[in-house]
Amino acid sequence: MFLLTRLRRHTAMRQLGKRLEKRAKAWLYRLLSASSDATPATPQTLEGVRRVLLVRPNFRIGNALISARLIQALAAGRPDLEIDYLATDTTVSLFAGMPLTHCHALGRDMLARPWKLAALWRTLRRRRYDLAIQVADTSLTGRLCLKAAGARRTLGADSRLAGLYDQVYRLPPGHNHVYDVAAAIARTLGLACEARPWMTISDAERTRATTGLRQLADEPFEVGVFVGGHLDKRLPLDFWLALCDELNARGRRFMVLIGPEETAMRPALEAHRGPHGCVAPAMGLRDFAATLAQLPRLITPDTGPMHMAVALDVPVTAVLNTALSRKFAPRGGADRVLLSPTPAQVVATLDATTPRVPESRDGTFTRPPREAAAPSRQAGRSFGPAASGA
Repeated sequence: MFLLTRLRRHTAMRQLGKRLEKRAKAWLYRLLSASSDATPATPQTLEGVRRVLLVRPNFRIGNALISARLIQALAAGRPDLEIDYLATDTTVSLFAGMPLTHCHALGRDMLARPWKLAALWRTLRRRRYDLAIQVADTSLTGRLCLKAAGARRTLGADSRLAGLYDQVYRLPPGHNHVYDVAAAIARTLGLACEARPWMTISDAERTRATTGLRQLADEPFEVGVFVGGHLDKRLPLDFWLALCDELNARGRRFMVLIGPEETAMRPALEAHRGPHGCVAPAMGLRDFAATLAQLPRLITPDTGPMHMAVALDVPVTAVLNTALSRKFAPRGGADRVLLSPTPAQVVATLDATTPRVPESRDGTFTRPPREAAAPSRQAGRSFGPAASGA
């Protein structure tokens, strides 16, 4: 593992980076904030628009999938649009199979190699967007890229930087869940939109995942367990070991899923898998998603895979380590949200859930023919650090 990667993943460095980021953002927001002359967006905002850019360059899997629902809403409501998306190099593979003309990627190395960032901005500007939408108001990097794209009009949140946009969207009172943002933008534009993440899995990916699961076990698993987490959302290893023991005691067949940040936990998890458990091998991000889509349920903290499960219609038992995670928790009828439970309490909730039979259907999106987005070079990327976060 590269030294810089190890430093970036170290808990103390992440906590320091988070504190510095908050202070820098607060200072920049004070510097950039201006009186808002922006007008509220309406369905007429899309009149005359043929090419739109969605801006959400975030390295976290969950944030990418939450914003992806707006792609579906635009494609379904306005099939004549060319839709581009600005993602990151760690999340770009998540958008495969979506109705995008281009999916651009911002890389971490662009700060150290500014000529790469300049090339990205030139590419965006050459697309001559009619409308650029910043899907979340928490990213100053996204705001910079939005400005650099040179779109004819811009749309952003009615918040601290509202004065920097041509038009703004507002969240209805009481809609404070992260899933509400994309839906609020879509409805402001007169489009129907579900308030939940979105991801597509192809038939070939589902078939490959099914084959892989059959090679691991003769009988299907009843539940998956993801043991990752970001900073204070992460639960200790002892919790997961006790959960494995409890699942074995109840005779529940389970699969433990880990990312590269949890590699050091593998030996201990292997030792506690017992007669009913299995620790999944390392796999690429899309293979991870396709495998997850075959599971009847996922037990997970507040992580990227939690939002991935929601996007793939996999019921979730969310094990929250902090009350702040409630605004990120799944809200489906089959989902269960537990705050600081014991392993026994987590397993006990499985008795009250209805088993789900995974659907073997194509998860791709269909729309009138259009030039397809170029296949991402990141499609085979290993399940990486962004997977452990929201």
